[in-house]
Amino acid sequence: MAKISLKDDQYSALVKAYFAKRSQRQLLNKSESIKIAERLNEKVSLPFLSEPKEQAVLLKIILKIDNYLYESLPNEIYELIHNIDEGFDDSEAAQLAARLSKQAHDDISLPFLTSHVEYYSITFVLTLIINAMREGSDLDHAINVTKHPLMMCDDFPFPDLF
Repeated sequence: MAKISLKDDQYSALVKAYFAKRSQRQLLNKSESIKIAERLNEKVSLPFLSEPKEQAVLLKIILKIDNYLYESLPNEIYELIHNIDEGFDDSEAAQLAARLSKQAHDDISLPFLTSHVEYYSITFVLTLIINAMREGSDLDHAINVTKHPLMMCDDFPFPDLF
């Protein structure tokens, strides 16, 4: 059996991150959140709002999903979005997408959107984030290569990493 060996300061840091205050429960930085919101804005329109307000709402959707992922995944897994050398293979990513998508759709509520737009928004952002967690990928790569689905479906293909 492998022993877990942590120094006191390592354990304290792990506990502090795990029990972070709600306002600190996010992994994406400002630039990353904005880039993801811009990708979402390519397909999602909120015609009842001006463009600046629409952009603010889409950014808040990204923040909500980021907070959800921070709370739902161990940081060591969520942080794979910034690590190109480690990550899930295609099968593992597909399994995570299936399980996490179902859970997220049950837990995240965006009542100001139609159910279709809510489903699309959550699915697209989760797929982009899971693509970033794949071995050979990171968040910048996933933002650039994750495609919008042509139609709504439970899953859509992960892009090639090349």
